[in-house]
Amino acid sequence: MDSYSCLYSSSHRTGLLSGFQRLRSETKMCDVVLEAGGVSFPCHRALLASSSEYFWALFGETTAERLAGSISLPALTPEGLDAILDFLYSGWLSVSPSTIHVVLEAARYLQVEPAVSICERFMIDGLTAENCCCYANLADRHALSNALEAANQTVAMEMGTLLQESRDDLLELNIQSLMAVLDADELPGVKEVELIKLALDWLDDNGPLPLLKSNLLLSRLRFGLVKASDLTNLNHRAMVTPLIRSQLTRALEYHRMGSAQPIRQSKQSTLRASPNRVIHHRLLPDTRL
Repeated sequence: MDSYSCLYSSSHRTGLLSGFQRLRSETKMCDVVLEAGGVSFPCHRALLASSSEYFWALFGETTAERLAGSISLPALTPEGLDAILDFLYSGWLSVSPSTIHVVLEAARYLQVEPAVSICERFMIDGLTAENCCCYANLADRHALSNALEAANQTVAMEMGTLLQESRDDLLELNIQSLMAVLDADELPGVKEVELIKLALDWLDDNGPLPLLKSNLLLSRLRFGLVKASDLTNLNHRAMVTPLIRSQLTRALEYHRMGSAQPIRQSKQSTLRASPNRVIHHRLLPDTRL
C-alpha cells in the first residue's frame, strides 16, 4: 500500500475569499442581488449560504427565495449590510462608534455570529462615560451579556459625571441596566438622594410601569441613607406616585424612630461607599399585586 500525506495550505482559504471578493467587485458570476435602503449589492449565493445561517435557510430547497434574482432586506440599512458583506467576503469587519448599531443589527439579523462577537468586543474595549449608556442599551437589545455587564459597570463608575453632564442618557437607560447600577456597591462621589431623584425622573419619563417592575426598581434604593429633610422634600414632588410616596413615608417613620437602616461606612455617611462589598437590609417596597 502506498503511503500518503495530508498537507494543509492556509493561503488557499485566504485566496478563496480573495477570489470571491474579486468576482464581487467586478460583478462577475453573481447570481443574486440583495437590496437595502434602495442600494443593490450583487452577491454569490454559495458564499452567502456557507457563511450565514440566515442565508442558508433562505436559499433552502423549499423556499420561494432560492431562485429569486433579487431579495429585499428592509430591516437593514445599506451601511450595515455593506459592512457584513465585506466581512463575509474578506474576513475584515469595518466598524466605528457611529456605525456600531447598524453593523450589529445586520450581523444579528443575518445570523453572522463571528461578526456579532467582534462587535461585542469593540463595544467592551471602547467603553467611555460618553457612550456607556448607549452601549448598555445596545447590548441589552441584542442580548450581549458580556458587553452589558461591562457597560453597566462603566455607568456605575461614571455615575457622578453622568448625573452632571449626561442626565438625559441616564433617563434613556434600559431598566435592567438601571437596576444593576442601583445595586452597585461602588458609585464614587454619588449621594443616595441623587439616585432616588434619578429613579423618580426615570419613572416619570418611562412610566407607567407594571407594579412588579416599579417595585423591583424601588427595591434597589437605600432610603435609609437619606436625611429626613431630603426625604421630606422628595415627598412633596408633584409627580410622586402613591407607591413611591408610601416608601418615602416609611423611610421617614424609620428616621423618627431612630431606626435608620445600617449603611456601608458610618451612620453619618450619605455616599455610596466602599470597595468592600457588604450586604445590608433595605426598605423594600410592598410587592403585593
